[in-house]
Amino acid sequence: MRRVLPALPALPALLCLPALICLLAPPAHADSDTFWRHWSDGRAELSGYHLVQPRYGELREGHAVLIFVTEPFSRAKAVKVDRYDRQNPDHFTALKLNHARYFQTGLYPYSLMTSVFVDPARDMAPVKSSFSGQEWCGHVYEEAIVGANGADVRIDSYFEGETGRRTVPVAMLEDAVFINARGLMSGGPGTALQGPAEVLPSALFRRLKHRPAAPMKTAFTWSGPTAVTVPAGTFQVRRLSWDRAGTACSLDVEVAAPHRIIGWACADGEKAQLTGTMRSPYWQQNRNGDAALRAKLGIPVSSTGR
Repeated sequence: MRRVLPALPALPALLCLPALICLLAPPAHADSDTFWRHWSDGRAELSGYHLVQPRYGELREGHAVLIFVTEPFSRAKAVKVDRYDRQNPDHFTALKLNHARYFQTGLYPYSLMTSVFVDPARDMAPVKSSFSGQEWCGHVYEEAIVGANGADVRIDSYFEGETGRRTVPVAMLEDAVFINARGLMSGGPGTALQGPAEVLPSALFRRLKHRPAAPMKTAFTWSGPTAVTVPAGTFQVRRLSWDRAGTACSLDVEVAAPHRIIGWACADGEKAQLTGTMRSPYWQQNRNGDAALRAKLGIPVSSTGR
């Protein structure tokens, strides 16, 4: 089902600091005011998770990290801009999610990351996603640019038959569900992603299953609120459920602001539970001693970069 995007409202004034964290003057809409006050404070939201990831017929334990942050973006180039120009209609402030997963299969490890960029001024519509996967057999990169005709998907893989480019006639990305489900502009979980939809399945899911980029029909339903207990504590959540190519999946979203992702699960054994969260200018915390901050996220204090 193709989403019809609303017209782009006038962009508010925006100031970019040297670190390229952009501060926006609050727009008129109340929910928009709340969003920009929270997400324009020069920090990112980082959340760690205990991860169970199915691979090669077994369940593997590891960890995941979700990083939400705003940054200046170019529509035409689909990249973070080096110098924001508020007079340039091509420039806007995107909300970005970096979704990283780390786990091991026997002798060798997997390192997987998906980046999703959405436009808060256009109802959190996705504009780009990228995925990279590294493991000892090789590495893969995928990029999807969402435009008027759907998602233009380019895949570079160490497998000959997987490399290529195609247009998938959808405007919704499953990888953006982790943003859209939070309802950051519309009042919280349960206010978006309802009913039937046609989406581009998660790049990570397609990578591990070696499936091509093709539309997937599904339906989104909400339940709750209910209380769930995870390593980080007990939270009231609403649960979003959908079907991923025959596998039931769900996402638990915090009822209280800022509506963080408390966990997710799929019927194939995939599961993640929140272990810790913080707001931080993490790009500045790059000294050896800053590795201790990983304990706040409940993830390993590692010297390997994982």
